[in-house]
Parts: sequence; C-alpha cells; structure tokens
Amino acid sequence: MDKEIEKRCVFSPTQRVELESVHKRSQRILDIGGGGEGIIGKLYGANVVAIDKRANELYETNNDSLKIEMDAAQMGFVDNSFDVVTIFFTLLYMPADVKQAVLKESLRVLKNGGVLEIWDAFVPKYEQGEKDIFVADLEIVLPEETIHTQYGSLMGKEAQTDAHIRDWCTAIGLQVVDSFSNNVLFHLIFQK
Repeated sequence: MDKEIEKRCVFSPTQRVELESVHKRSQRILDIGGGGEGIIGKLYGANVVAIDKRANELYETNNDSLKIEMDAAQMGFVDNSFDVVTIFFTLLYMPADVKQAVLKESLRVLKNGGVLEIWDAFVPKYEQGEKDIFVADLEIVLPEETIHTQYGSLMGKEAQTDAHIRDWCTAIGLQVVDSFSNNVLFHLIFQK
C-alpha cells in the first residue's frame, strides 16, 4: 500500500472469518461483487454466478464460477432465478442509495424461500481530519485454504452498520434468519 494512502487509513484488528459449505451443491448461487479473491466462488465453484461491476476484478478471480460483468443495482436476470444470493464484503463500497437498490434487486432475483447472506464491515462515519479510509483486515478460512486480505472504503457522512442493512432488508420483505456482529464486522442471513 502506498505510504500516503496508508496515512489516511484506520485499520481494524485482524478478524477471522471461517466459511464452510452450508448451501447444497444443487443450489444456484448469485455472488454480488464476486471479483477479486472470489471467496464464494472458491467455496461453491461452478454453482456460483459471480457478478461485479468492474471487469478487472472478475479477471483477477481464480475459481470455477461463471463470471459476468454486471451492475448489481440493475441486474439482467429474470425474477426468482437463484436459490441463494451472497454479498461478501461488497456493500461497504456503495453509497446508501445503491445499497438499497442492490438489496431490492437481490430480493427480485431470489426464489421464494431463498436465502440472502451478507458479510460486511462496520464502516465508521467520517469525523474530519486526516483519516478518511476504513480498512477491514481479514483472515478468511476456507476448507482448503486461508486467505489474508483487506477491504477498504472511504468513510462517509453516515456510518455503515448491521442495523441499517437489517432495516432495509426487513422493509422490503425479507425475514432475518440469523445474525452475528462484533465491533468490526457482521454476518446477516435473510429468507424470502
């Protein structure tokens, strides 16, 4: 990381995220923001359709998912296409209005009874000064490998919290099935 950018960063303590295959191999999984490390594609392989707005992020990915450059706020899939929709540390890059559009689109493409699973970070509100970037430092443990990575985002006028995401999801008709949060990250599971 560039030294000038590093001076602007607030780094979280390293967070361990352990992932196991919990969805059936027969299920169709849409992974929103599935470029970069392609974590969900590594976990579920060819069952995953990974979309990302940035083609270069998809090209970096090394897994067996189907990769499509697409805007998650305006997806080209028909209604009720997927059993599972995942959003793995992607919402932190979006402004609030785009997050809400992505969640509505996720609901639209999700089959009845399907699951929306979100992992993300608490991004603090920008409080002025030199530090304007939040970086979540993660150790992601998969069945076959462990990946150390960081996800960083500019801090804005509003913080990103699990409560905001939960409220938006329940407002559009999703039901909370399970949740976990600490002071750095959160994991939310909803059902349609």
